[in-house]
Amino acid sequence: MPKQKFALAVDLGATNIRVAVVNADGKILAHERAATPHEGKSSRVVVDRIIEMAKRVLEKNKTYGKIAGVGIASCGPLDYKKGGANPANLPFDFIPLIEPLKQAFHVPTVLHNDANAAALGEWRFGVGRGKQNIVYVTLSTGIGAGVIVDGHVLFGATGNAAEVGHMTVDTTYNFPCGCGRGVGHWEGYCSGKNMPKFFEHWKKRENKKIDFSARTTKHIFAAAKQKNPVALEFLDVIHRMNARAISNILVAYDPELITIGGSVAHHNGAVILAGIKKYTEHYLKVPPLHITKLGEDIALLGATAAILK
Repeated sequence: MPKQKFALAVDLGATNIRVAVVNADGKILAHERAATPHEGKSSRVVVDRIIEMAKRVLEKNKTYGKIAGVGIASCGPLDYKKGGANPANLPFDFIPLIEPLKQAFHVPTVLHNDANAAALGEWRFGVGRGKQNIVYVTLSTGIGAGVIVDGHVLFGATGNAAEVGHMTVDTTYNFPCGCGRGVGHWEGYCSGKNMPKFFEHWKKRENKKIDFSARTTKHIFAAAKQKNPVALEFLDVIHRMNARAISNILVAYDPELITIGGSVAHHNGAVILAGIKKYTEHYLKVPPLHITKLGEDIALLGATAAILK
């Protein structure tokens, strides 16, 4: 009987770190989640937390010393030459990832942008199986995408292709993006982190008075579900921007399938899909659009696929 293969999968996000032991069938055998550190003398606090969590899940599942490798899915942008991340949504200039984990576990270690990893997860374990051209979009703390073109993960010159969260989707409000490098970016309007900030800007510009809390993205969607007219009007603006971005993705990559994940999408999937379908341009045929069924495990599964080919 062939020896079963396992991967140690790491998903480093701006909000949470998730670490798991996963087998070749994509079954998660042991798992831990913890908040991503935002304070510390150096980015080593992030690395140390990942290693501590990894050791616990390996011991929990008795797979210490039995893993084929470590697959890392990380928020970006990434610096593949240095083997780490220059995260836009964390207060550290650089987080080394490949070398510390390689030294800790003495196995091959692979790094992917989290959205690229998620696309790989969808392609290998989700509805993307058997397809050659798919796009995965994450609507979460930030916004990004992973792209499979002609059966290959699209990396780009520096490994940061498809940073679609920083494409321009608006020239009316010219709202600054949290990246600090431009205005009108998709992430600056529609991400979980920035939507409440844009709402405040929109509310003042449009002279709207509200009778609900808009402190978080969750509050805004909740008010819309209660048919609050101001919340509904604002979400219509968000729907148009999401659709503008999807329209751009269609003409850039011509995919067979687009799946959407991330915390904003998982909690508000039907509303987001309806808005995108309402306003997306039909210059090219619009392919099937789905909220991913792999949920928050998708990046972990992609990191696994990168190790267990």
